Amino acid sequence: MKWIKKHSKYIAAFIFCVAVIAVYRLFDDIGGITRYVGIVVEALKPFITAFVIAYVLNMPAVRLERLMKRSKNDFVSKRARGLSILIVYLVGVIVVILALSVLVPALYRNIIDMYNNFPMYVNSIINKLNNMPFIQHLDLRQFDAGKLLERFFGTFDMSQLGTYAQGVFNVTGGVFDGVVAVIASIYMLLDKERLQRLVVRILGSFLSEKALKSAVDHAKRWNGIFTNYIYARLVCCIVMAIVCSIVLTLMGVKYSLLLGLFIGAMDMIPYFGSIIACVVVILVALITGGFWNGLWVAVVLIVLQQLDGNILGPKVMGDSLEIRPIWVIFAVSVGGALFGFVGMLISVPVIAIIRVLLSDYITAREKKREAKREESNADVA
Repeated sequence: MKWIKKHSKYIAAFIFCVAVIAVYRLFDDIGGITRYVGIVVEALKPFITAFVIAYVLNMPAVRLERLMKRSKNDFVSKRARGLSILIVYLVGVIVVILALSVLVPALYRNIIDMYNNFPMYVNSIINKLNNMPFIQHLDLRQFDAGKLLERFFGTFDMSQLGTYAQGVFNVTGGVFDGVVAVIASIYMLLDKERLQRLVVRILGSFLSEKALKSAVDHAKRWNGIFTNYIYARLVCCIVMAIVCSIVLTLMGVKYSLLLGLFIGAMDMIPYFGSIIACVVVILVALITGGFWNGLWVAVVLIVLQQLDGNILGPKVMGDSLEIRPIWVIFAVSVGGALFGFVGMLISVPVIAIIRVLLSDYITAREKKREAKREESNADVA
């Protein structure tokens, strides 16, 4: 031990050099490592999917379980967890069946109709613009909407969209993987306390008691942040999708279901998603229904987006995650620039977690500083 302490600098330098060489060799064969990682991820895909399903369904299952435990019926109260999980999964299956039997065919018809009629709509707008005196000199007739659409979709045959969708479901979804994922997610919800205790025991073998307690406390807070974020955004998205679909249908806008669902999906991205969706829907309404149709749609959507962006959105997102709207905008901007669409989706809870860590760190530093100051004052006295 004395020899180690005496030559600790040289030992540290040696370990550092070995680490540098190991990192170099690691990146030197990054292709092989990536392949092995891909194989492992592919094998674990059903269980990763199961974890996502269990995580999303955990909150409604927990709330339903609490409600059932208060029941005066002994059968219900004693089997609250199993019954709550059964009900949540039955509701999920019903929603999926309704979506596949009602929404998907309607969306398919909307997409095919839009694809087939888009060149006609655009050419109609171009002809109207060409008749305007102040724009005639631009000669927009050279603009071919059909060629633009072909170039955009490339070799993708929209007439075979149903075949593509079925192929994607059969090949990448995998009936077996789907069944394994659902069954595994059920067991994860049933045995979540045991799984949590197992993780805590494994961490306890590497961490001190104080560090373990801190890690568990932080994990609980992070879980609360992600859970609140997921359900807050889902509430906003579902409300906007339903309201916009109904309003656009009442206004006689073509492809109202498709556009309403598009608005709801884009609402998952705070602030920026609603702006993009609003612009796209107004353009579609303008092309398919004319100037006044587009104008009224713009007015209605701006009102709805203002209600969502200034009342519902900031209230749910800001208060549930305890961050100000300015930081939400900052998180979405940086997350989108670094990691694209996925970065926009997860940036808000990530910055909320960073805020928690910084707040805890600053608080701990302030307490240490205050303790040293009090100790110093006591020594002087």
